[in-house]
This record gives sequence, structure tokens and C-alpha cells, in this order.
Amino acid sequence: MTYSALLLGSVGVLAETADMRARAFNAAFAEAELGWTWDAETLGDPGGAPDDEERIASYAATAGQEIDAGAIADSVMTQLETLAAAEGLSLRDGVADVIAEARAQDLKLGLVSDAPPRLVKLVLSALGRDLDLSVFDYIGNGTKAARPKPAQDIYNDALRSMDVTADAALAIEDTPEHAEAAIAAGIRTLVYPRSGLDDDAFPDAATVLEELSPALLRARDD
Repeated sequence: MTYSALLLGSVGVLAETADMRARAFNAAFAEAELGWTWDAETLGDPGGAPDDEERIASYAATAGQEIDAGAIADSVMTQLETLAAAEGLSLRDGVADVIAEARAQDLKLGLVSDAPPRLVKLVLSALGRDLDLSVFDYIGNGTKAARPKPAQDIYNDALRSMDVTADAALAIEDTPEHAEAAIAAGIRTLVYPRSGLDDDAFPDAATVLEELSPALLRARDD
């Protein structure tokens, strides 16, 4: 059998954003005079709070500080937009070739992200000419899923919207939590780990890759 669709599971599959996000968080923390410093490894951890506001609120509670987590999370996004506009982002190695192969095979292509719409838009805009958004048949965000990953909701929405069955799709994810969502939806799942993650952390049902190659789409074991 061949695949009918390639599902890129998050903006983290497309681009490495952890370092830029860490700088945005730290700029927002400095602006709020909090004295906090987070690094890319902290933000690369797939566990914890499901969104930035809750992550910030949880950290403040642990530190015994009263803050306006919503305002700080909004400041983080503003800082990130400024950095992304100034520096741009690049596709991770192999992503462009895999997308080109998917198009050559007339596969449907989805970006199955459950991130906030503002973050999805930011990353896609920062990729600029590296990524033609018209290649996507589906672009997800957190408003399209009742529950965040590792729940399978966003994958269910993508499959339904693209009129593709789970057994005809291939997912590529970047974190253990995200991989669990694709597996729960019954989709064969490959993992292209974001930097800083241990291969052993991923579900056994997922195949962890060292690199992306178009050959992944040319052969399928059933």
C-alpha cells in the first residue's frame, strides 16, 4: 500500500523554535522585573502546563510569586513576534525534501498543530519563502481541538477535514506527547525529535528518526 496523506504534527517539526522562544520568555520576564531565566531545554520539555499562560502561572506558584500570567504570556508572544520578524526561521534539515516528495506523489499534506493560532501564524510567517503554504490541505491550531495533545482530537479533525483514513496516513512528530496523539488516532507515527529530547522518552509504537529522508514516503511496510 501507499500513503494518501502526510501529516506534519507540529510547528516544531518544521522549525527549531526553542532557543528563540527561550529568549522571548526571558525578555518578557525581564520586562516584568521577575528575575527568572528559562533556557531552551526547559521549554523543550513536553510535559507540564499545556500552554504558556498556565506554564508561567504554575512556575510563579512554585516560586511563591503573584503575577499576571496572562499579561506575561501575551508579552512573550509580542517578544517572539519581534524576534521572528527580525531573524526569520529556517526549515529543519530534510523537511523541504520530504514535502517535495509528498507533492510529487500527490499526497495530501497537513500541518496538525494544536498550538495557539497566533503561534502557528508566527512560525509560518517567519519561515517566509522556505515554505509555500499553498501545499497544505489542512493547517491546524488549538481552536480546532477540544483537548490538547496527547489527546487525539486534532488528528481526528485533520483526518476528517482531509477525508483520509488513519491507516492511509503517515504522521511525523517532534515530542513524546505529540507522538502519543498521533498513535492514539491510529496513525503510523515517525518522530523527528526536537533538540534536547532523549530518544528513550518516546512511545515504543513510534519510530524515532535521526534524519528526514524522502525515502520514508517511497516504501511502506504493512
